[in-house]
Formats: sequence, structure tokens, C-alpha cells
Amino acid sequence: MQMERKASIKRIVSAMLSFVLAIGMTACGNNDGQSDSRQDATEQIEDHSAEDSTVDLTSEPVVEEQERGVEAENPENMTDGTETVGTEAAESNILIAYFSRVGNMNFDENIDAVTSASVNMDGSNVSGNAQLLAEMAQKVTSGDLFFIETVEKYPAEYRGTTDQAKTEQNDDARPELSSHVEDMDAYDTIVLIYPNWWGTLPQPVFTFLEEYDFSGKTILPLCTHEGSRLGRSESDIASLCPGARLLDGLSVRGADAGSAQTEVEEWICNSGILE
Repeated sequence: MQMERKASIKRIVSAMLSFVLAIGMTACGNNDGQSDSRQDATEQIEDHSAEDSTVDLTSEPVVEEQERGVEAENPENMTDGTETVGTEAAESNILIAYFSRVGNMNFDENIDAVTSASVNMDGSNVSGNAQLLAEMAQKVTSGDLFFIETVEKYPAEYRGTTDQAKTEQNDDARPELSSHVEDMDAYDTIVLIYPNWWGTLPQPVFTFLEEYDFSGKTILPLCTHEGSRLGRSESDIASLCPGARLLDGLSVRGADAGSAQTEVEEWICNSGILE
């Protein structure tokens, strides 16, 4: 009887160890991609539904804010800090290119942009959804990060940004970029991360996609939203990059961005780009 009880206990311990090992494996079965817990994102500013062609700027907010990691005590010097990706910098055939407001925004000391709706606090730094998702994608792919940065900055005040974004869309504008990929030929896969602005890509992302030849490359769109999901951004990417292979995109609600590591991992692993 005593031997039977010992055997039973050993079976239970073995089962428990197997369970612990199983839940520790992430990122396509490689625990190098194991996610670490991040603080959930705060409530996000709504983007405008892509299905609504008549826009009333005086009603619902229309641009989903994206904030980039910065030192909170020095907001006037907020900058992305991402260097231009060049030939020597390229260590992966995967490029993770992302656009966000912070780093693309002029700060006014009279406007509290640091505590705006999409900001995530991490110690003394604040981070936004685009940065969080880009870092999550990098964990899985070991790709190179690239920040899409504009020459002309957006206003710190939210309504000013929505107005400028809508004017750019109406004018089919191509805002000039101050950051550039020196050797796009070094990459065959691009994970493209952006917020849904007025139902599609922000116009600076149009500029980015038209600056390079994506023929033969694979593009994975990753869009943050507050109800409009990917909007018409996938069809716009297809039009801008006719020679590219466009895979199914992923949309992440802004409020869920901080806890989307598993979702991002599964999406990338299922895409087949790591095979």
C-alpha cells in the first residue's frame, strides 16, 4: 500500500512539472520569445468609423492617439530616438516599421499630453500603443525597429491633430519624412504598425510606402483602433504596394494594446514568416 501511495505521488508531481513547462513556452515554441507582463493601456481616444463617409468634426473624436516612449519629466524634448535603419544596422530580414504621434508631435507646456488617453506608464517613461506593439513584434521576430518620423510635427492639442489629419487626407497629402531606411533591399518582410486615422493609414504612412519598392516583399499590417479595426487600410496598402505580398492584418483595440503580447505572437507565428 505504501509503495502504491508513493507511485501515485510521483505521478502527480510529474504531471504538475509538465504543466509548468508547457505554460512557459511561447513565441512559436521558443521560450526566447516569452512575453513579460506590461501594464494595460488606458482608455483610448476613438477613431472614426471607416464606413461613415460623412464626417462631423464637432461630434466624436476621429484620430486614435499613439504616444512614443519618453521621459515624463521633460515632455518638451519628446523624441522617438529611433535611428535611421541602414545597411550596417540591418541584422534581420524583417523590418518593424511603426508610426505614432509622439515623436511626431509638437508639445505645448500648457497642454498635458503626457497623461493623454493612450499613454502607458512604465516607471518614469510613458509609452504608446505603437511602440508597445512594435516591441512585442520584435520579441517574436528579432526584427529591426524603424520609426516613421515626419518633418512637420502634429499639434499637441488633440483637436488640432484631428483637423490636420483630416486636411491631409482630403488633400491626399504626402507629409515629408525625416527618417529613412537606407537599404530597404536588406529586408524581405515588413511588419507595418499604425493607428487607424479617419478609417485608414495616417498620411505619413502613405509617404513611407511610396518611398520604397516593395515588389516581392511581404507586408503584415498591424493596426490599433477603437472600433473601426483595419478600416480600409489593407486595400490602401495593396494599392500603394502592388508588387508586394500582403498577408492578413491584425487589429488591436487601443485599450488592449498593453496586454496583446500573446495575440501578436500567435498572429506572427501563424503568418508563416518565421519558417
